[in-house]
Amino acid sequence: MNIGQLEAALGMTRANIRFYEKEGLLSPTRSENGYRDYTGSDLDTLRRIKLLRQLQFSLEDIRAMQTGALDLPAALRQQEARLQRRANDLDAARALCRTMEADGVQYRDLNAGKYLEEMVRLEQGGVRFQSVERDALPTVNHPWRRFFARSLDFSLCRLLLDAVLALGFRTTAGDGLMWGLLMAYLTWGVQFLLEPLLLSTWGFTPGKWLFGLAVRNADGGKLTFSQAFGRLSVLFGRGEGWGIPFYTLYRNYKSMRALEEGEVLLWEETCAYTIRDLRPVRWVGFLGAEATLLAVSLLLGLHVLVPPVRHPLTVAEFSRNYNAALRRYGGAETYVLDADGGWVKVAPAGTYSIGLSDPPPALQYTLEDGVVTGVSFTTSAAPSFLNSNDSLALFSLLALLPAQPEVGLHNWYFASRDTTSQLGGSFEDFSFTRYGLTITNRVDYSGYEAVGEHYLLPIEGQTQTFRQTFSITAAG
Repeated sequence: MNIGQLEAALGMTRANIRFYEKEGLLSPTRSENGYRDYTGSDLDTLRRIKLLRQLQFSLEDIRAMQTGALDLPAALRQQEARLQRRANDLDAARALCRTMEADGVQYRDLNAGKYLEEMVRLEQGGVRFQSVERDALPTVNHPWRRFFARSLDFSLCRLLLDAVLALGFRTTAGDGLMWGLLMAYLTWGVQFLLEPLLLSTWGFTPGKWLFGLAVRNADGGKLTFSQAFGRLSVLFGRGEGWGIPFYTLYRNYKSMRALEEGEVLLWEETCAYTIRDLRPVRWVGFLGAEATLLAVSLLLGLHVLVPPVRHPLTVAEFSRNYNAALRRYGGAETYVLDADGGWVKVAPAGTYSIGLSDPPPALQYTLEDGVVTGVSFTTSAAPSFLNSNDSLALFSLLALLPAQPEVGLHNWYFASRDTTSQLGGSFEDFSFTRYGLTITNRVDYSGYEAVGEHYLLPIEGQTQTFRQTFSITAAG
């Protein structure tokens, strides 16, 4: 039978039936089309549940009876005793009401202390009156779930900032304490915009949603933007220590201890904090979200590391890649390439870049249908401490490499390291092929003495000659 027939047979609502399924008290089968198929056994189970719930049995007791952990006769005896205690408590409350009525007191003249003292005396005899402890907005005393929900939200905001830097400016945040503080406060700025917006529209943030958490106002509705902003402002100061290093950890610790002791945190005194369930699968979702954030962060980092054009290059696109590699990998921006592939000096007049010819040798381009298939240069300037073309060869290689079909974001780091590690010095002959590129350096010199792996010094009294031809050629 379907759920409509079950509702009609039992006088229960669909919400009731779904609730008992969620609690694990009912497990209907599924038909081939995916719909629930209720049997006569399911109908009997729901009748038992309805009867026992109307006798005020708890869900835990019903579950224990279903599993055989609790015998029905024993459960009935326990419930009868509970109901009798409740009846005694109600009788005591009725008697106290009659006493107050007989005293003829009015609300304005009510001496509550006198009757509260009587309540204390009765409670000492075993009577239990209704407690006022429940007269408070609900809160969630699960500090680790709350901590990781907020940390996930913070990580998402930081990822948004990183995405803006990587996709908009092709850069990343710097290192060091000051950069760390700047990015932390910028991330809080993003959170101060997004969290109130999400709480006022959805009632939860991504981190809270993963853990089944929600924030509501005293009436059970969603917070307004200003209420959510005010809540976050108090949390930022009292819970996060205004983002001050180390003090933040102290405030986190104090907040977690307060939750463990059942206290209501200052920023939750005027709102309700609820949790849907404590299913372990929510931790799986959290770990999956963190893994996704890490993967996206790595992709953004690779996007910044890899030169911007990753398809067959025109001369202008080669120049763009060359200049990007120059900036990213620490080259001195004395000369850059223009859209025509020629050198333009960008440093102030009189500036000299150590380690690069001034001016660098002109690059020659081999083109096929407007696409760069080869880059080369020839120079007669011998490599020295103040004059070397090692960086020119390096950045030319890094500019052409991402255009090769064999190279992508997934293997850029290894491909770039593997290829550039094969480069020799400016006065060394070498030739190798990697990822569809053949890199060749041919050198002929005399009257020089090698110093280290990258420099030549002229030998006094000898005639100096030097010629270097470096080329990178894509496979045809």
